[in-house]
Amino acid sequence: MISINLLPVREWKKREAVRRQVSIFILSFILLLVGLLAVGFTIQGKVSAQKKELKQLEARKARLAYVDKKINQAKKKSKEIETKFKAIEKLQQGRTSTVKILDEVVTCLPIDRLWLKNLDLQGSVLKLSGIALDNHTVALFMQRLDASPLTKKVKLINTRRQKIQGHDLMQFDLTVELAQ
Repeated sequence: MISINLLPVREWKKREAVRRQVSIFILSFILLLVGLLAVGFTIQGKVSAQKKELKQLEARKARLAYVDKKINQAKKKSKEIETKFKAIEKLQQGRTSTVKILDEVVTCLPIDRLWLKNLDLQGSVLKLSGIALDNHTVALFMQRLDASPLTKKVKLINTRRQKIQGHDLMQFDLTVELAQ
């Protein structure tokens, strides 16, 4: 059977054009939807991967927090031990310096002419008091102390005559600045 198109050609072309445009629109819409779904799935995959990585990093952070705490405790103990060692070194130095100072004072004493009654070491100042046969002996003692490498300055505070068991002796007080 032969079919005859009774519609005018223009209308037929218009319908065909409309049908093509509608099909192109529908196909474009479907392609757009497929593209958006693909992008959405890709982004969702990346987000889930990032969440998984974040959980792993948080778990690692929790494990390392313990190690970090131990390191901080070790640093604290190290600082405490270091301060204790410094204090011990300072005490050792003070102990030996006191012995050196006493040795230097004894070395500077004029034998059987001067006797010390009192020695007082306060920081870097040494206070001495004693008895000598005369002023010349006190001056000799001061000169010897002044020449010592351990002293900076020797200062006579006072001298006074004092009778002890019938002898006229000189009682004296000195301050000595120590070199440190």
